[in-house]
Amino acid sequence: MGIIENIKLAINSLFANKMRSVLTMLGIIIGIGSVIAIVTVGDSLASSITSEMSGVGARNIHLGLEQKDFGTEDEEVVYEYYEIQEKDYITNDMIDNYKEMFKKDISAISLVEDVGSNKLTNGKNKAEVSIKGINKDYFNVEKINILQGRFINDDDIVNTRYVAVVSDKFVDKYFGGKFTYEEVLGQSFEITLENNIIRIYISGVYEYVKNDGEVSFNSNGEELTNLFITISTAKKILKKPEGYMNATILPSTEADIDSLLLNTNQFFGSFYNRNSKVTAMAYSMESMMKSVNKMLDSVKLAISGVAAISLLVGGIGVMNIMMVSITERTKEIGIRKALGARGKVILLQFIIEAVIICLIGGIIGILTGMGLGTIITTILGKAVKPNVQAIFYAVTFSMAIGVFFGYYPASKAAKMNPIDALRYE
Repeated sequence: MGIIENIKLAINSLFANKMRSVLTMLGIIIGIGSVIAIVTVGDSLASSITSEMSGVGARNIHLGLEQKDFGTEDEEVVYEYYEIQEKDYITNDMIDNYKEMFKKDISAISLVEDVGSNKLTNGKNKAEVSIKGINKDYFNVEKINILQGRFINDDDIVNTRYVAVVSDKFVDKYFGGKFTYEEVLGQSFEITLENNIIRIYISGVYEYVKNDGEVSFNSNGEELTNLFITISTAKKILKKPEGYMNATILPSTEADIDSLLLNTNQFFGSFYNRNSKVTAMAYSMESMMKSVNKMLDSVKLAISGVAAISLLVGGIGVMNIMMVSITERTKEIGIRKALGARGKVILLQFIIEAVIICLIGGIIGILTGMGLGTIITTILGKAVKPNVQAIFYAVTFSMAIGVFFGYYPASKAAKMNPIDALRYE
């Protein structure tokens, strides 16, 4: 008897006992469906995290000062708070030397001085903004799109000019829609900072994008748009010394992030070897992203492993039902052996039947898992295609279960004595 005939016999047997067949497949369906759904949701979360981190500059390297001072008391580590002083700041000379040493790997270095929020009034019109002092590289690092005018440049910073780049949202609110973005260039407004009234002139208008750069909120929880002035003006207004507590580095497209990150830590760390209180540390979202994805893969694998236990239960169910089927068909087996059917033929018949059960259950499980995965990832807002590799493994595994758990009952059937089988009632 050929394989085609065995497949037909297996399918006829399944249809002859529909409810029993469905219950037998249930463990396989649940196991495979769960694994595929879990893998799909895990892929969705990983894709979402990658997308979010890429949106905030995953390749960017963030450099900042951190306290390293700590002492011990009664064998417990007690961290002593230390306020970072002017002498600890990252200086312009450090940054210039760093740029020169790694110029092939660096596209830009963004420097920011947070001034605070301010509510500006123009008659009945009001606009609340977050004011930031920045250097010219800030716009490249944060990928801000200018609509009209120009960005802040080096001359503005050197000469401490009172110029600002404002958002289109600010223009619409502050000027009440009376002027175009081109018409507001050169116009001025007053802000009160550190008890001083300062007149600022608009040099450019940028496109507001939700969550652009560093985000600030007002007391009502509304996101404020950024108003950018020169970093030298910000330091003058705040009466802050030269130097910086942090910086953001935009690597060149050819740069190896891991290598540049290591070099950055070594370069800036060398300036703080003799500083017992403070050190400079650099990190990148890309390295964090790799760690998060690795952790998600581990969680996915662990949960999938738990879900796959139901496949073992399903396999035992297949073996049990095959034993029952063989018992019911003892006379049929006896007749076939009496007519000359060899043990190998009987063995193949029942193994194929077990594989068919698991294969059909696997296909239903795959469709169920794909459906659940699609629904859940759509609800999460990041729908992804089902993992093809997971589907391949699921089908292969379901067939392997059929062979493994179908072999013992099939072997038992193949070894039956035809005389004993014909006498069986």
